[in-house]
Amino acid sequence: MNDTVSQEPFVISIVVPLYKEEDNVPVFVERVRSVLERLGLKWELVFALDPSPDRTREIILDFIARGYPIRLITFSRRIGKPLSLLAGLDFSRGDACLVMDVDLQDPPELIEEMIDKWRQGFKVVIAQRKSRKGEAFFYLKAAQLFYWILDHVSEVKVPRNTGDYRLLDARVVREIRRFRERHGFLRGLTAAAGFPTTVVLFDRDQRHAGKTQIPVMGAVNIALDGIVPFSRTPVRAIFVLGLALSFLGFFSGMFWVLWVLFRGVPDQWPVFLLCFLVLGLSGVILTCLGVIGEYLVRVYEETRQRPLYIIDEVREAATLHRKLEADKPGSQE
Repeated sequence: MNDTVSQEPFVISIVVPLYKEEDNVPVFVERVRSVLERLGLKWELVFALDPSPDRTREIILDFIARGYPIRLITFSRRIGKPLSLLAGLDFSRGDACLVMDVDLQDPPELIEEMIDKWRQGFKVVIAQRKSRKGEAFFYLKAAQLFYWILDHVSEVKVPRNTGDYRLLDARVVREIRRFRERHGFLRGLTAAAGFPTTVVLFDRDQRHAGKTQIPVMGAVNIALDGIVPFSRTPVRAIFVLGLALSFLGFFSGMFWVLWVLFRGVPDQWPVFLLCFLVLGLSGVILTCLGVIGEYLVRVYEETRQRPLYIIDEVREAATLHRKLEADKPGSQE
């Protein structure tokens, strides 16, 4: 991959993680092709496919057979969107790489503006949502809460109302490849890598077909991936809470002793108060253990040093402008 935007013709990679998207792939491919051919750029589509029970794989293979510049990587098992994105970046070979979803909520027509920003010298161009059509009220509120928390606790700054739709210069892609984290949160990794960044605004459309393949717990996991690896605030909050409770306990104990000395032993109401305090403190302790456990689990997962993903199959079109090396990787550390 090249380091500069000064050479022509460029090759633009489009990395697309997907699972069960047979109805969206044909329309997506044609819209992307239309935009990039109108711009006169060479391009490649890198599909990172979690093994799907539908015909997503067969449809992509048909496009490859028809000569579309597509590289299909299929994993040995379902690994989820975050790792699929990182795998797609590993297998991209463009001078710049666009990361986007196949459901057409990320409009391919925005690519032209993003490439213009890249040509101006920005190494990272992030698509920022002005509006989001067809999404549930509670989901939108949860997303707002997530970005509010992220904005206040994260050690890197992630623009609000952004997803994974972004353009990354080849240099940025190379640096992100060095972050071999099992819980890869691309938005955070991009911010951690640095480099000149700008945003372009757009109105997010509804899905073209089907429904999202990310379950509720999957969304929660992605949210935790965005907070835990990029912030020490939760652990430090436990430390502060522990100090506060210690001081509260000390002064409460002093107050109790003085009360007994000057007023005598009180009636039974302190027993009920004590029960509520024990219940509340038990909840605090369990919550703190959960926060610490979240960090410990991630440390444990990293120390096992298992491959981030295992590739079952790589298929390339003969029309690709830049092929993979002869020793195609079957797994990545």
